[in-house]
Amino acid sequence: MTRSHRSSLLTLRPRTAPNSRPDDAQVESQTGLAMKRTASQTFSPVSSYPGDMRGPDGSLDAVLEGSSVVAYSQSTYLPPSSSLSRAGQSVKSSCKHICRRLSTSARRSSVGGVAAQSGHVGDNTRPSASQRPKLNSRHQEDSALEDTPTLDGPSGEYARYNPSPAPIPAQYPQYHPLETVALPPPGHAARAAAAAANYERLHRQQHQGEVSPSSFWSYLDSIASYGSPMDEVLKDNESGVGMSCTELVEEEDEELEKKFDPASVLPAEIMTVVLSYLDAPSLIRAECVSRTWHETASSNHVWKHVFLRRFKPDVPISPPPIMMGGAGIGKEMNGKPAPGQDWKRMYQVRMTIDRRWKGCSPSAIYLNGHTDSVYCCQFDENKVITGSRDRTIRVWDLKTYRCTKVIGGPTHRPVASESQELKTHPETVVSNPSLNGTPEGNAIFYMPSDYHDQSILCLQFDDTLMVTGSSDHTCIVWDMTSPNQNYQPLTRLQGHQAGVLDVALDSQHIISCSKDATIMVWDRKTFKHIRTLTGHRGPVNAVQLRGNLLVSASGDGVAKLWNLSTGACIKEFPSQDRGLAAVEFSSDAKYVLAGGNDRVVYKFDAHTGNLLHTSVEHGSLVRSLFLDAKNGRVVSGSYDQSIRVADFASGEVYGVYEDWTTSWILSAKSDYRRVVATSQDGRALILDFGWRVEGKELLER
Repeated sequence: MTRSHRSSLLTLRPRTAPNSRPDDAQVESQTGLAMKRTASQTFSPVSSYPGDMRGPDGSLDAVLEGSSVVAYSQSTYLPPSSSLSRAGQSVKSSCKHICRRLSTSARRSSVGGVAAQSGHVGDNTRPSASQRPKLNSRHQEDSALEDTPTLDGPSGEYARYNPSPAPIPAQYPQYHPLETVALPPPGHAARAAAAAANYERLHRQQHQGEVSPSSFWSYLDSIASYGSPMDEVLKDNESGVGMSCTELVEEEDEELEKKFDPASVLPAEIMTVVLSYLDAPSLIRAECVSRTWHETASSNHVWKHVFLRRFKPDVPISPPPIMMGGAGIGKEMNGKPAPGQDWKRMYQVRMTIDRRWKGCSPSAIYLNGHTDSVYCCQFDENKVITGSRDRTIRVWDLKTYRCTKVIGGPTHRPVASESQELKTHPETVVSNPSLNGTPEGNAIFYMPSDYHDQSILCLQFDDTLMVTGSSDHTCIVWDMTSPNQNYQPLTRLQGHQAGVLDVALDSQHIISCSKDATIMVWDRKTFKHIRTLTGHRGPVNAVQLRGNLLVSASGDGVAKLWNLSTGACIKEFPSQDRGLAAVEFSSDAKYVLAGGNDRVVYKFDAHTGNLLHTSVEHGSLVRSLFLDAKNGRVVSGSYDQSIRVADFASGEVYGVYEDWTTSWILSAKSDYRRVVATSQDGRALILDFGWRVEGKELLER
């Protein structure tokens, strides 16, 4: 870049607005004033300038400083020359930011002094380094500029430190509609400001001796090397000024192409934590990435988190409700999962059992021994306890499926029966014969100090207590912690005027409901009566306890939600037709299920009381309901001799088991693996979906 090109850059500095000043000659002739010009204000003709920038004699039109504006009167104003008008239209408006800074008195004196002393302003050759004066030296005309009044603004010391233009006069010429000026593209103003700031910094450092004159000339060359002063002022890579979007995208693409394996960078402990947040299908795919990934993704620690997140039951209510059956989450030690378990294998076993639920392929196990209808049952992972119309309570071993204890009075001892053997299902895998009347049967008979003398209609137990309700209008509380599993009666709860149809308990309360249409609340620790809930107009057939809330179902066709603290009825859930015989409360107390004489299962919103949906109809009365919310299953038993399994969310029935017994289904409960149901034919039926699954023992507690 030659010196003349630098001169052209300074010459093309725009005014505050195009055509805002008259020609110099006209100004001088009209005002009679003459302005002293420096080398930075008047330049020799240069052949490289565009033709439309020259005057009639071939020389460049004079350009005045844009740092101030002359307030012309109406009589002295002359239209701008056509040459300056065309030149002003060709310059982008955003050039003002740089040119205003370049037009300060300090820069004018510095650059003008260089041009004046070099004597090569109009030449196409650049002065040598030895010929260039120091930019920090004062030009001798600076004092003249500071002392001489100017036509276009303040002078003296004020002009030196306040170079900003004066306000635009009211008669300032306007653009013609056809003489539009192209606006710079977005971002040029910011780049221009950055360039001006960079110039000011270099100029200040040069004055302080930190930048050599040759470096300053190189900077001017870098500005003038662009086709237009504002096309791309600087390539400031650190601030982003002058960088195009294409460059940024290319750099991002290069970064994306730099792939690396996080398993080779992160510590094994961190990778284990990261992978433990995946679900099982994603974790299986992760095992296929590489040997390192397989080693981490298949570790017991990762699969432990995946397994428990998927299958561990939630306990949102306090005190927690009694769990039916087993949790199916493996062995525990001090309330925590035991170490050394094969969690990945356990996950595979659970998923296999779930597929058998969906495929409706259980195995049948029959428990024989009761001599009359079996009204109620409950089970955990080790035992099943049943109550019967034969006035006995039986305990069954879930490992051997044999009866281990018969509890009853002296007149309740069972005897051998000569009745024909009952029909079994083709999928039967176990059906042990009854021990009644045999030496072994007599050995397991146990007569406690207190017992029911009529039908056992209901029961519920936990680790320490069992409560049974009977047609004798009372409940008996049994100690489950006595040595040798000798169930010792602790107390008898009396107060009902008819048979006790259902019981419920938790760590604080014992609840009993009766055919007398009342619900009684007892203190679990003292066994004292707290209050009686009244409001039903028919027998209360079922109750379910969740924390401080209780839900009940009655033969009057209404399910009710109660507050145990106040005894008030909070909400009612009516059936569409006739009475209700069964009720269930979700573990989070958000939903209520009910079933009865109208042969459907209702799902209500516990907060609003709205009916959400009903399931497909049974063929007869729905006698029993059980909700396994964690696994999303609802099990119902009916007088139509069928057990149905429905999806909890939608109510869609996907499992129907008809005629697996020879009479009515009176009770049906389930856990992750099995359904335990009781029938009027005197048997208990187990539908085991894990019977043929290898590794099922890994899930047991």
